[in-house]
Amino acid sequence: MTYQTTPLPNEIIDVHLPYLNQSQMKVLFVVIRQTLGWIDKSKKRKVKDWISLSFFSKRTNLTFKSISLAIQELINKELIVALDYSENELRTAKDRRGKKRIYYAYAPYYRALQRKTFIHSLSDFFTYLPITKETHTKREYRSKYKRKSDRERVLEILNTKQ
Repeated sequence: MTYQTTPLPNEIIDVHLPYLNQSQMKVLFVVIRQTLGWIDKSKKRKVKDWISLSFFSKRTNLTFKSISLAIQELINKELIVALDYSENELRTAKDRRGKKRIYYAYAPYYRALQRKTFIHSLSDFFTYLPITKETHTKREYRSKYKRKSDRERVLEILNTKQ
């Protein structure tokens, strides 16, 4: 028998729980369930998900007004992120008003992945492939001394700082 569970980050219980009211906790748990609680086809946790106010209402038994207030407070506390289709952040209720689809994500997880992909995109930009003819001596040299790409060096530097 396999148990289907949703990982709840320790930070929520250890740090934020005393400062969240009931509606904020309900909304936060729905966001976490719909993102970190699902594994997509590539065997990774979902980063964001489209969640409507009616879905929030069905899951939490809260009114639209209390859901909107809870969402705004969670955004202010940087626990969730609201995004439009183009991944522009919607920080205020005015930004979210009238949008057909609003995607929500657990902010610390989303931001961590954004930093990682930004570094990878930068390192990919500076990595170039040498244009040389492959010869026997070059293959022997490469097997002895592996040349690191710029991306590998950047990641190595970042890992040593932590």
